[in-house]
Amino acid sequence: MGDTINFSRLWGSLSRIKQLQFGLMYSSVVGLVYPLVPLYLKVRVLELSIILSSISMSAFISSILWGRVADSRERRRKVIWATTLGGALSYGFLALSPPLPVFVALLLIANAFTPGVVPVAMAAVSEAEDSHSRMGSFWIGSSLGYAVGTMVTGFALQRFGVTPAFATSSIMLILILLINGRPSTPLRRNEVKVRGISIKFWVFTLVTVFFLFTDVAKNLYIPPFFAFKLHLGDAFATASLSVEALLEVPTILLFNNLIKRADSWKTMGLGVIFGAMYLILNATAFNLVSSLLDMCSYCLVWGAFSVSSTTMVSRLSGLQSRGTAYGVYNATLPLANVMGPLYVGAFINELGYRMGLVTMSVPLIVLGMIMILWWKV
Repeated sequence: MGDTINFSRLWGSLSRIKQLQFGLMYSSVVGLVYPLVPLYLKVRVLELSIILSSISMSAFISSILWGRVADSRERRRKVIWATTLGGALSYGFLALSPPLPVFVALLLIANAFTPGVVPVAMAAVSEAEDSHSRMGSFWIGSSLGYAVGTMVTGFALQRFGVTPAFATSSIMLILILLINGRPSTPLRRNEVKVRGISIKFWVFTLVTVFFLFTDVAKNLYIPPFFAFKLHLGDAFATASLSVEALLEVPTILLFNNLIKRADSWKTMGLGVIFGAMYLILNATAFNLVSSLLDMCSYCLVWGAFSVSSTTMVSRLSGLQSRGTAYGVYNATLPLANVMGPLYVGAFINELGYRMGLVTMSVPLIVLGMIMILWWKV
């Protein structure tokens, strides 16, 4: 029996390492490509907005459709092959610096494939005995990968053009395929009371999209404020994002341990309140030190939200619909990236940067308190 237990622990450790490397590789691709596109295109604001919205919509549709296919455990291997190869080929052609129309078309094709690999991985992990630990490892890898990607992409673009970023992204997707091409069989299927996808799941999805408007503000609005209004420069603005992403690692570990003893929905509500506090803090930024500290406070926001929300997906969906559920969950971020600029931009345009962020925090505080004190899912 002792040998069996040791083998199980060893297998669990190897599986967590596998999830960490998957998150690291996938998010390094996101970190390399996401900030690069607006810097490289150099088109008018309206044209850039249309292109970025189209890319987000492509990712939104991709996550849902590939997630739906991944409901069947027998088809998950095919989904991994299709999504990683489709993305790798698209990024490979993008590395050749094609003309602008071809460049944009290839970006849309890449986002029609690449995001689909994540719902497959999450669906498989959610069926494992130690799903909490494996999800935590995925999010730790994701934070590290995004930190590294955003840290180097601006420098690489300035010195060498788009070729290194897209070539590296293509290689990363090939490595994901080689390492994860055959989804591992879970140790045990958890007891699940829900069949299909419950109505409560759609309530959870709406809350997630609304919460992610905070992430839109963090990535698209707060860095330019640091760079141009506080005159701290582009380098500091992007570097602050990388530092914050690195600090997410210990907070994810913290909340991953907490979630084993606490309610996932209430922990998610705590993350929503942390998001409100983050907006208020950034509204008070006035110099380099305060700006860096305020940006880094987002590590608490993401630590609480990421761990609790992925747990909620498996709690609110049956095993036979797990791929679709995680597909919808992963589609919330691109949807927020389409809708968020309208929401965040309206507040900042009407009230100014500081008062706009403070006003945005009010509904988050109310929602978080309701989730913690009254509203049970």
